[in-house]
Amino acid sequence: MTRPTRIRFTAGSLARRWLPICLSVLVIVFYFVFLSGNAINVPFADDIFDVLKVLSALSLAEDKTTAFHILLAQHNDHRTLATRLLYWVVYRVSGEINFRQLTFLANLALPLLFISLYMMAKSHKMKFLVLLPAALILFQLRSYGIALWSMAAFAYFYVFFYGFYSLQYLHKVTGMKFLVSVVLASLATFTLASGQVVWLVGLVSLLHQSLVRKQVSLLYSLSWACIGLAVLIAWRSGLETPNTLSSMLTNLFNSPGHHALYALTLLGSAVTESSVASAALVGTTALITLTIFSIRSFRGPDLRLELCCWFIVLSVMAMVFGRSFTSVDYALSSRYSFPSVLLLTTIWVLVAVRSDIKSYSSFMLIVLFTLIYCAGSYSIYAKALKPYLEKRVQMFDEGKYWAWPHPIKETNDIVAQAISLGIYAPPARPLPKPAILVQKDPK
Repeated sequence: MTRPTRIRFTAGSLARRWLPICLSVLVIVFYFVFLSGNAINVPFADDIFDVLKVLSALSLAEDKTTAFHILLAQHNDHRTLATRLLYWVVYRVSGEINFRQLTFLANLALPLLFISLYMMAKSHKMKFLVLLPAALILFQLRSYGIALWSMAAFAYFYVFFYGFYSLQYLHKVTGMKFLVSVVLASLATFTLASGQVVWLVGLVSLLHQSLVRKQVSLLYSLSWACIGLAVLIAWRSGLETPNTLSSMLTNLFNSPGHHALYALTLLGSAVTESSVASAALVGTTALITLTIFSIRSFRGPDLRLELCCWFIVLSVMAMVFGRSFTSVDYALSSRYSFPSVLLLTTIWVLVAVRSDIKSYSSFMLIVLFTLIYCAGSYSIYAKALKPYLEKRVQMFDEGKYWAWPHPIKETNDIVAQAISLGIYAPPARPLPKPAILVQKDPK
């Protein structure tokens, strides 16, 4: 008869394992409690067009071919097929679309990304101490502009969720892992336009394993390139956009400095919403750090952390091509800050793992710094979120569903159709104010 396994609590295990685990869970729970107090069942902006309008059209579709074309139709410069399928599944399972529920489902990508970082940090003996600062950076309010906006949250959170796990499955690739990775890369592609860069980063991963490490057949790289090319051709088929490759390259050559500053600002926007100089400095530091560690680890057996960071960087570069017509300070907008937040989170794990940090004092200093950063975000960005939520509640109470630059009549008609089809049931008016709205500012 085997003896039951006993969990032994020692001072060392408490400091290295149990305390950081409990604190990380507490940080995550606090974030979702905040969401619970402020998420509302009201469509906003692209929710109207990419959720309700699409689901209404699917409900009225005469055949599967029509339904497929509805799912595949472009949304701005994106193909959101993967997310539209999720909306449809949620609708079929629950019987209606609830935007409060969608907000939680979208934000579930964050714990899944956190688990991905854990998988890449498992080799570190103090991995749970490594992950505590990661939790403090990732689960905070810098990205308040999309955290409570279900369509945008699905787009920005899930494109990286799919991309990270696609690169995970390419590590020590096998036939089955390759197929799973292809599916995930395809989902990333059909979630947000920037997700297409995962095919390039995945190819680098496979070439590294075949040409540098001599571990797998070059056939994987060739197959990946062919499949990726086919997916990208399908993605671009019938796409109508002024952002053609030639126009984007022309814009880049005409104003390379503007594009470079825009990219660096996006990369560092996790630390500020008001200073281009500060964001660009952080972005430059992050890019230099990533480059140094990538060179040092080039011949190493595991480049997942580096590749995930480069996936974020290249995604940001893709975002620049689509947004560079705006002024640089627009890159500080909260809705575009999540790639920077995820980059800083992943770079911290990269530095800790590759440098094999083991000093408790170093960890405590980083934890203190990231704790101040996390707590400060709730203080600073909750105030910025307040008028944003107040406006949404006010317009709903007035019977207006808003999506710039569309007229209210158009958006109201779309929501009215979804209501008549039983797809969406709005809450009673007046809508109770989210928890953040009843907090009084200190005098």
